[in-house]
Amino acid sequence: MCTHVYRAVEIGEGGEALRSYAGIDAAEFFAVATEVFFDRPHLLRDEHPDLYECLHDFYGQDPATRTDR
Repeated sequence: MCTHVYRAVEIGEGGEALRSYAGIDAAEFFAVATEVFFDRPHLLRDEHPDLYECLHDFYGQDPATRTDR
């Protein structure tokens, strides 16, 4: 799932949305990405649009349309 984003997080380039802890392993990456997807969807969509779309497809939800910035 969006391997290029995971690799970026592993080397500390996850931006504000994906803190370095997300780079510990794939399970933690998925957990952190999911948390940000629902809690800060605009930030995730802006910084990592590919990952946002991947999670959008996985969950069948678009939380950025339900929240204000």
